[in-house]
Amino acid sequence: MYKLLIVEDEVWEREGLADFFDWSELDIEVVGTAANGIQGIKMAKEYLPDIIMTDIRMPLMDGLKLSEEVKKFLPGCRIIIITGYDDFKYAKDAIHIGVFDYLLKPVQKQQLLNALNRTINDIQREAQREEYADNLRTQLTERAYKERERFLLSILRGDVQHYGSDDYKDFVSVCYRRTAAVVIRVNVCTFGSETVYYAGQEHFGTVYKRIRDAVGDKGITAGNDPENGEIAICLPVSQNGRGEIEEVIRLIRKQDYELNKPEYIIGVGSVSNDITGFAESFRQAQTALKLLFFMKDKDILYYDDFARPEILQEAAVYEFLQSAPEYSKKILNAVVSSDAQKITQITDELFDIICKNYVDKNLVCNFLADVINEISLLLLSKGGPFNIGFDSGDDILKAFQGCIKLDQMKKRFNALLINANRCFAEKRKNREEYIIENVMNIIENEYMNDIGLEVIAHRLGISPNYLGSLFKKYAGRRFTEALTEFRMNKAKEMLLSGTDSIMNVAKKTGFINTSYFCTVFKKVHGISPMEYREKFDYGSENER
Repeated sequence: MYKLLIVEDEVWEREGLADFFDWSELDIEVVGTAANGIQGIKMAKEYLPDIIMTDIRMPLMDGLKLSEEVKKFLPGCRIIIITGYDDFKYAKDAIHIGVFDYLLKPVQKQQLLNALNRTINDIQREAQREEYADNLRTQLTERAYKERERFLLSILRGDVQHYGSDDYKDFVSVCYRRTAAVVIRVNVCTFGSETVYYAGQEHFGTVYKRIRDAVGDKGITAGNDPENGEIAICLPVSQNGRGEIEEVIRLIRKQDYELNKPEYIIGVGSVSNDITGFAESFRQAQTALKLLFFMKDKDILYYDDFARPEILQEAAVYEFLQSAPEYSKKILNAVVSSDAQKITQITDELFDIICKNYVDKNLVCNFLADVINEISLLLLSKGGPFNIGFDSGDDILKAFQGCIKLDQMKKRFNALLINANRCFAEKRKNREEYIIENVMNIIENEYMNDIGLEVIAHRLGISPNYLGSLFKKYAGRRFTEALTEFRMNKAKEMLLSGTDSIMNVAKKTGFINTSYFCTVFKKVHGISPMEYREKFDYGSENER
């Protein structure tokens, strides 16, 4: 809604104007009323109205002075003067100040409505003009940025011949001076669906524009590899190259106030003297990024600052490949049968080797993805879910490749392992509970038969030792104790509810030897079966 401020010294006229219309129908809100020019200026600064309706003659400050002062801090405010003085000088002064409309009292309702409609239409037209101008400026700026980006990408591809025309002389002059390459890798690491992937790319686009705007005309910026979040910058430098580079990086970080490290890492190549040298500087900056990947507490690295910048790939690959199968087996065993602490311990050991040897990132990503896929297939074969945090093998590989720090990769890998461990534990728990439930059903329904631990274990396809250990874990006692207790309770029921002989009761509760039955019964209940029957007088439900 458009904001309206009314300034009028006469109370009845001020209140009358405030109630003149149903202002909401005009898309106008009366934000305040003032009794003089000084009060009007104060309220204008507070509410920033789009329209002011004011009288001319008022105490302390008249309407013309008010209009003049308001125009200094609200040049776009439309001022409508409503006055009873038909004085040419007033009208002339009002035009000079920039008053939008000048109405004489007594003003008619339709007359004021027409003036307000003209005012609103003028505000809307100006807003459209400003929007058009902003769009045009944006388009021209974007077009210029695109040309600069194409030029820089051509240099990186080694294709600069067709940029020799005058159209690109400004760009060429930049790259023929002393320059340094700055490469920024943005964190676009994602897991899973296309929606998440596109969110990562949208994030890259946002960061890229911020960085590009921060660099501005101080250099040339290009999205070198959006898929992996890589941005290339060509910075012209003078003799104080390091200082100028640091200033641009400071501007980038200041512009990107919402995104704190390690949202991106920065590699800087050596200063070069021509286009050919810049391409080499770019490669050095990428090497610096590879090294930064292993450095936990750094997010910027100058190639010149690293004592031995070349990574000894062959030795690193050999040591890693030697230990990889063993760690793959350790990880698999830990995920299937151990706890989260053990998994984290093995993960720490593995990544210590990776960090110490600067193992090639792609090799590490492929190894980690293979381990996760192997675990997923095993979980699937056990009836569990295949998805433990991603949609497919390609997704997990891309997710690891998108990590900008080794520590970030380790956390994601460890989280996936622990998630898989929970899935295995759940499957194991469900299976164990199923086994115990079967054992209890067998006891309840077949207690009269010879159902030792070996017989039941064979029937369930597991070892007697495992079944015995599992039963004690869930029931809190040994299998034989549970079976004996159930049989003795059944024996009590039979002794009190019928006339079966002690021998028959023994047979019906799974005892072939009556003497042994009596021994067990007395051990459990403290008296013999016959004494129990006599004491409770054939069928009494009272218990000792």
